[in-house]
Amino acid sequence: MGVVATLLKAVPAAKKFEAKLTAMEAELAHLRAENARLTQELDQYLEQWETLDGPQVATLQYLAANTHGHAAEIAKSVAINVQIADSSLKFLASLRFVAPAKPAAKTTPAAKARFALAAKGERYLRSRGLA
Repeated sequence: MGVVATLLKAVPAAKKFEAKLTAMEAELAHLRAENARLTQELDQYLEQWETLDGPQVATLQYLAANTHGHAAEIAKSVAINVQIADSSLKFLASLRFVAPAKPAAKTTPAAKARFALAAKGERYLRSRGLA
């Protein structure tokens, strides 16, 4: 039962607005469907045109070759500054190219944040022939 039918059942006086309410309900359904389609289309274009700089790509490649990593080991492996590796990881996480890795069973409070390659990061590398 739609919103209009529920309203008309609950408020009989609203019967005189039935045609207008039905039209508005149909328009709302159409606009929601169009919004979902456009959002999906936008996501595809954004992903297609997103470009990353050298340290970010190197970070993705490191994570593609290893199950997970943290800024210090990535920096050492790809010969970049630890701060650059850390900021690259944060940026890549904000765009969902990487995701926080599940912590090991025994972690200390001082354990470094570990990241793993996300599906979006894998697609990025594959689509550019970097993986």
